[in-house]
Amino acid sequence: MKIKKRIPKKKEAANETEDLQVILQNIQSKSTGAFDKYRVPLIVIIVLIGILIIGAGSYRLLSSHWNKAASVLEYKAYNYFLEGNYSKALSSFQEIADNYSGSKSAPVALYYIGNSFSGLGQYDDAVRTYNEFINKYSDHQTILPLVYLNLGSVYMNKKDYNSAVSAFKNVLSLKDSLVSDRAVYEMAKAYEASGDSVNAIERYEYLTKTYPASSWSQEAKSRLSKVKGDSPILPVGQVQDGGKQVKGGK
Repeated sequence: MKIKKRIPKKKEAANETEDLQVILQNIQSKSTGAFDKYRVPLIVIIVLIGILIIGAGSYRLLSSHWNKAASVLEYKAYNYFLEGNYSKALSSFQEIADNYSGSKSAPVALYYIGNSFSGLGQYDDAVRTYNEFINKYSDHQTILPLVYLNLGSVYMNKKDYNSAVSAFKNVLSLKDSLVSDRAVYEMAKAYEASGDSVNAIERYEYLTKTYPASSWSQEAKSRLSKVKGDSPILPVGQVQDGGKQVKGGK
């Protein structure tokens, strides 16, 4: 039996076309309504995105300009410092800290502000500046150990030996510090200066054993002989001022 293919009548085809047009008109109407409803928020979002893109580009350009300008000033300030002209060095590094605080040179500038104060003998200002660096740039692993070292040296100049020892200990608390050997040496000197020969000897000996290839170890050996020669031999159990209990004696 042969099946005849049904051909839609013209009226049915016309109705289907009209239905499709109605559907499309409804979709268009809803889309237009939705756009009208959210037109303002969409425009605001687009504008904000544009502002953010422009702002990010402008910030990069400005940051690059700051870094270049600060770098030029840093070079000049550093030369002043090397010449021993601490007043001009201080002024130039302070300019970086004040006007280019967001630049890469800012941490270096603050460090050398402290060094310049120290060079001028303004130890209280140096201590304040080093502590400011510690608070602001505690994650700056390159300069932070040097800050603690110089802070300890300033305390040594102030004859505040306990604070000096604390500063040098902070160097040793930092991971992978490249100046740990010097920190031990300076700590031993602080103990020695305070009259605590027992701890001074212990630190010098620790330095020579732990860092035998260090130049500070050679310095320690020289000072160790002197301290041992000057140290009185105490009876067993007697405690030297500020030191540890002596375990043995002659």
